[in-house]
Amino acid sequence: MEGPWITRVDAESWEPMELGGDTVGEVHLLRSDEGDRPYEAGLWRVRGDLPEPFHYLFERNETIHVLEGTVVISVDGGPTLELGAGDVASFAAGGSATWRVARTPFKELFVLG
Repeated sequence: MEGPWITRVDAESWEPMELGGDTVGEVHLLRSDEGDRPYEAGLWRVRGDLPEPFHYLFERNETIHVLEGTVVISVDGGPTLELGAGDVASFAAGGSATWRVARTPFKELFVLG
């Protein structure tokens, strides 16, 4: 048996999150596996300056739980969501959306699967 994997929302080790050559905040991975069933979970945060809106493809099913701040997610062909602390949302693989961090500090827990 593997795991368990443990971290804290105030984790100290963060690395830049790159998307399309741009830095869109920082990421702290809790778990990242390779293989037939890649699974990833972690934290994403934005502090200070707000990044420009960015387009994001959901390569896998993704569920997020906003821990602080506000994000506006405009789902291509769907609704525009404004999510704040305590909100949880789930997105299907293959979809895409434009993300705009509306209030910092922003932090979310994400699970891909």
